[in-house]
Amino acid sequence: MAIRNLLNRWRLRANRLSALPSFPASFMFGVATADHQCEAYDPDVEDIRDVWEREHNLTRRGQATDFQHRYKSDVALAQDMGCHAFRFSIAWSRVEPEPGVYSKAEFEYYRGLIAAIRKAGMEPIVTLHHYTWPLHVQRRGGMACPEFPALYGRYVQEVVNRLGAEVRYWIPFNEPNQLVYGYIKPWWVHDYYMPPGLPDGATSEDQIEAVGTVIRNLFLAHTRARQVIKRANPQAQVGCNPLLLGLPIWLQRLVNWNATRMRSVDHLEAHVRRIASLRPTRQSPGNFIQRFLDKVSKIYTILSTMIASDWWHLGMAGRLPEMLCPPECVGQQDFVGLDYYWGIHSLQLHRIEALLESGLGRFDRAPVWPAALYDYLKYLAGLFPQLPLMVIENGCVDEADGVDRSAYLRKHIEQVQYALRDGVDVTAYLCWSITSNREWGLPFQKYSDFGLYHIELDTDPALERVPTPAVLTYKSIIANRGT
Repeated sequence: MAIRNLLNRWRLRANRLSALPSFPASFMFGVATADHQCEAYDPDVEDIRDVWEREHNLTRRGQATDFQHRYKSDVALAQDMGCHAFRFSIAWSRVEPEPGVYSKAEFEYYRGLIAAIRKAGMEPIVTLHHYTWPLHVQRRGGMACPEFPALYGRYVQEVVNRLGAEVRYWIPFNEPNQLVYGYIKPWWVHDYYMPPGLPDGATSEDQIEAVGTVIRNLFLAHTRARQVIKRANPQAQVGCNPLLLGLPIWLQRLVNWNATRMRSVDHLEAHVRRIASLRPTRQSPGNFIQRFLDKVSKIYTILSTMIASDWWHLGMAGRLPEMLCPPECVGQQDFVGLDYYWGIHSLQLHRIEALLESGLGRFDRAPVWPAALYDYLKYLAGLFPQLPLMVIENGCVDEADGVDRSAYLRKHIEQVQYALRDGVDVTAYLCWSITSNREWGLPFQKYSDFGLYHIELDTDPALERVPTPAVLTYKSIIANRGT
C-alpha cells in the first residue's frame, strides 16, 4: 500500500508538470537592482551603509557597476531579454543631501532612468528605501526616532512631485522585516547584521525599545508614503516585499501564530529578550554536548520568537497588536509583495541553521527548495484574497546547493505557474538581479554574485557585462510565457 501511494504521488507530480499553464499576456517578468549596490560611491553624499562598511572593515562599494553612467545599456539588456519591468531604487541620500535640500541633478538622473525604462517598453518599479538612508536622518535618530515617519513622508512627497507622473508601481521599504536587525543582535552573533547598530553596552531593554519603535515607525511611514502616492495618482500600486525565510509552510504558520499572540508590551519584551539575551561565551570548541545544546537553543530561539515570523504581512492583515501596527496602517497596500530565495522541506529541519544564515549572507550554504514558493503564494492568497501577488525578488548565486542559476530559475518559475493554475492571482516575477552587484559588504566572489550578467567588479576597469547561461534561460521563459 505504501509503495502504491508513493507511485500515485509521483503520477500526480507528473500530471502537474504536463499541465503547466502559460503565463497570461498581462504577466510581468522583470529584473532588479538597488542604488547602493550599483551606483558608484560619492564621498559628498555618503549613506548609512557607506559609513557602516568603512567602520566594520567590510567590502566597500567603490564604483560598483557604475550604473549612473551605464543604465541605458543595462535597460537595453533587460529589454533584449524580453522583460516587462525594471525595478530600481532611489538613493535618499543623493536626492536629499541635506535636510530639506534636494538635488536637481540627481532627480534628473532618475528621471532619465525612468524615461529609458519606459522607452524600452517596460514598467519602472521604484523602491524608495532599499536598506539605506541619509546620515542627516541618522543624526536625528534614524528609523527609531519619533519624527521618522514625517521625515520619510517629506522625502516621498518630493520624489512623487518630481517623478510620480511616470511611475505606477512603488515599494516604500525593501524587506522591512530585515531592517530590525540593525537594532537587535541575536545572542549567538557578535555584531549587528546591518546599520545602524546600537551603542556599545546596549542592554536587552534598549533593544526591546528600539525594535518596537522601528516596527511601528515602518508601518506608519509606509502608510504615509502610500497616502502621498495615491493622492498624486489614485491608480498607483503600492506594496512591500518582506523576505520570507523558507520554512515548511506548516511551521511558518505556527511561528506566525506565535507572533500574533503578542497583545502587550510585555509579550513583545519576552520575544525580543529571548532573541537578544546575552549568554556567556564558552571557549570549549571540543565540548560536543555544549555545542549541541547551543545549536538547539539557537533553533528554539528562532522558532519561538518573531525573528522568523512574517510580521509585516501579519500587520497588513490586522493580526498584530496595535502597539506594533496601528489600525490606520492595516491594509495599506495595493499588491502583496514577497521576496523568496531559499527554503527547506519538512524532512530538512536539521538545516534550519543553514537557512537562517543564508538570510544573513551565507549564500554558500543556502538550501534550495523551490516548492516553498508555491506554498507561500497560496498562503498569502488566503491571507489577502482580494489582492494580486508579486514576486519582487527571486534569484540565485552562480550555484547554490548543487543547483545552477538556470535550473534554479526554471524550478522557481514553475512554482509560480502551479500557483496560477490553482487560482492564485500572481501578476509579476522579478529576477534578482540584472547584473553582478555589491552584496552589502561581502567580498565579491561566486557566492555573492546574483547577476544574470556577470561583471568582474574588482578586476575589470571596463566593467563589461558578460551574459551568463541563465540569460538565455530567462529569455526563453519570457518568450514562451513559461518554462
